[in-house]
Amino acid sequence: MVSTFSVYCSILCASGLCAVAACTTDGQPQSTVENPTAIRQADDQGRKLPFKTLFPNRWSKNNNGTSYEPCTALTNDDLASVGVDPSSAEDVALADHQTARGCLWRYVGNNMGRISQATGNRPSFEENIRDRGWYKISYNLTVGDRLVLVNSRDRFTCMTTVKSAHSPVHTTVIQTSHPPETSKLCARAISFTKLTIPEMPLPIP
Repeated sequence: MVSTFSVYCSILCASGLCAVAACTTDGQPQSTVENPTAIRQADDQGRKLPFKTLFPNRWSKNNNGTSYEPCTALTNDDLASVGVDPSSAEDVALADHQTARGCLWRYVGNNMGRISQATGNRPSFEENIRDRGWYKISYNLTVGDRLVLVNSRDRFTCMTTVKSAHSPVHTTVIQTSHPPETSKLCARAISFTKLTIPEMPLPIP
């Protein structure tokens, strides 16, 4: 079974928590293109990304299981309401055709860590449910009649996973400097999930 971490490694790499990116891509990674002005810069509703992407296939067959776009789901006020700095938004994509599609933000204040949210088609939500034995903490909760998986692999991280259309959406809180109790990291991830879940298309069996 492919672990959730294989989908989410780009997010951790963007946080400086891994040395090598090993995420699934379709084709060779590309960092620049000849005509960046022609690259899509908005979600399906026309909301602009909070950064300029240079990847013509940021949206691809590797992450098209849901129309949900983590980078545009919340307003600046929404992000600020949960302690996130809206101006810190970064793309989780490190390559073209990448599986993970989403954003990484910093929390306001020193030593508060970062939060990321991303979606990708592999592994599926159902595979995520079955592949949880390697987490130190793992439990379920319900938000708006939707199943949410809560998982933590170490004292620095906590992640929630919920299904949107055909694909999982992962929200991960990372705090390596003076981390609080894991329950507090999970509470942040759950709060962000509760805020964004109304924006996600309903799961499709």
